[in-house]
Amino acid sequence: MERTLSLVSAQIGFRTLTLALEAVRWNPEGPALILVAPEAANEVRGGIATVLGAVQAVMRGATWLTPAFTSRTMVYPRVGPPDNGVVYLAMQGANARATFFHPDLPADPEWEPFWEVARRLPGARRSEHPVLSFLAVGPQAEAAASAQSILDPWGPIRWLHAEGGDVILVGADHTMNVAIHYVEAMAGRKTFVRWALMDRRVVELPGFPGCRRGFEAAGPLLEPATRRVHLGEWAVQGLPMERMVQLLLELLGRDPMALLCGDPLCLLCHAVRQHVLYGSRSA
Repeated sequence: MERTLSLVSAQIGFRTLTLALEAVRWNPEGPALILVAPEAANEVRGGIATVLGAVQAVMRGATWLTPAFTSRTMVYPRVGPPDNGVVYLAMQGANARATFFHPDLPADPEWEPFWEVARRLPGARRSEHPVLSFLAVGPQAEAAASAQSILDPWGPIRWLHAEGGDVILVGADHTMNVAIHYVEAMAGRKTFVRWALMDRRVVELPGFPGCRRGFEAAGPLLEPATRRVHLGEWAVQGLPMERMVQLLLELLGRDPMALLCGDPLCLLCHAVRQHVLYGSRSA
């Protein structure tokens, strides 16, 4: 059942945003993945601090997650596995700029504004993947964060799914919906190998996801499972994980190339297409 509400405001305030978040939740008592567009700082009165306050008010007594990804930790060998969505020699310059992962390392710009204010909350727990970490807040923060490992980067999303949680997009579209990567992994879509600096060493990261730029194509399919509140030209959206996973698994079963981006130069999506067409023979 689709549920679309509309609230118009010159600038979004705390109460308006709180009402919107409440309206889009499917499981009012359950956990949620909160995905906040960086532009929220400009759209909401009081900026990201107001967004955090509204999330805390709505998620009171429940656990929530948000990405804290750190691509600046990544390094690349001169030679590596084939069909891996990367030109190794072209990435050597990035190695000199790489930094070691640590719990206080700032997240990438896409995630940093919300993560930066949320990480100081009492009991907040950051998972320890050097690139794909999540911040967990709430009574089950330890369980959510510890569900992740190097071999299972989507463990926190798996935990959210098992707990009947929601995905909530605050001013964001599905290109920020990292939970779709979890569905791709469930569907057996090709993943990649990456490397990062952690604990004074280079760590190999299997199961690394591909490109997100094609994820907005999931929007029409997910409409029946979407609750949306329009705030002027902005929107808050909520989806139940269980229904989202079901719909996207069916899509990927019908069309293994669905949700890939249209950029002909995207090495990641090209590698996935080659894998679909030729399997392990792709190079």
